[in-house]
Amino acid sequence: MNGYKGLKKYLLPFIVAFTSVCSLQADLLDSIQSGSQLINDLKDVYRSYVVVHIVADQQELINLYLNENTTEELNDLLDSCIAVCKSLQGKHIVNDTLKGFVENYLVKTEQSYRLMRDKGIDSKEFKDDYENYQEQKEKYFNYLASAYSTNRFVHFTEDQYWQTMNKKNYILSGAYSTYEDLKSRDLKGSLTLLDSIARHTSDFQEHCIYEIELADQYVINRDTLDNAMETAVDMYRSLLEEKVYSIYLFESWLKWRVVYQQNNGLSKSSEISNNTYDQMREEVAGVILKHIAENEKDEMAVNEFLLMASHDIVRRFGSYRYGNQNTLEFHQIFD
Repeated sequence: MNGYKGLKKYLLPFIVAFTSVCSLQADLLDSIQSGSQLINDLKDVYRSYVVVHIVADQQELINLYLNENTTEELNDLLDSCIAVCKSLQGKHIVNDTLKGFVENYLVKTEQSYRLMRDKGIDSKEFKDDYENYQEQKEKYFNYLASAYSTNRFVHFTEDQYWQTMNKKNYILSGAYSTYEDLKSRDLKGSLTLLDSIARHTSDFQEHCIYEIELADQYVINRDTLDNAMETAVDMYRSLLEEKVYSIYLFESWLKWRVVYQQNNGLSKSSEISNNTYDQMREEVAGVILKHIAENEKDEMAVNEFLLMASHDIVRRFGSYRYGNQNTLEFHQIFD
């Protein structure tokens, strides 16, 4: 695959560094101290999905290595993945049943990697074990999805959700209608006006709406505006770095990730920084969880936290045959 030689220099150092990070076990959610059952449950959900995301990313890399690398290079990657799985087995999860599922999944994953390394992917030993591994994986995922479903935590309807998310509810600037009218006639002038509106808005949630709209317009009009994608990435990220709660943090994180990756590499062998995306995911989840700890009846915040926890990594392989799966997500969002 084009560009793969450069990627190889990146992957193994990344895995080794990530092993060291995982072995520390602590995460940003530890800073939110609460004896609340809700907070404990949400932390458990988040940490369980961390395991799902890390193993998924490992397996995407392994699939890439299987096609492009020597056995020695593949085995080096598998050794690093095994070390990460070992380090994750001590991750703090309060619920004993969920903890058992997580631990079992990691042990089975580690065993699968060992058989791939020691016996080979075409061996009977690996193939026989892989069937059992897939069954155990499915049991874990099913338990997580059912025991910790969104319906356990939130009770509004889908219509109520979208009514609450409607940005028109929070737009108070009288100049915003002028921006909308100007947008079709003078794009650059309208963006200058919208930037001014955003800068003079003190309410953070309302500010988010203007900044997201501004960034969205740079993405949509990327063929006519200078440095459009880089500008949009900076705008989305700036909202996340404020570390202030809004019901639009998940949207900001998702668009930041999607636009950044779309600008960074479209092929299956491109550098896909799921580790970086997930570090930001954790920072945003921490902001949301802190808000929930202070406002436990805010089901919109709980829903947003669950979206942050469960949203899949950027995949290399999937239904889109011509590159990584970010392209699908990008067009689903912006087209």
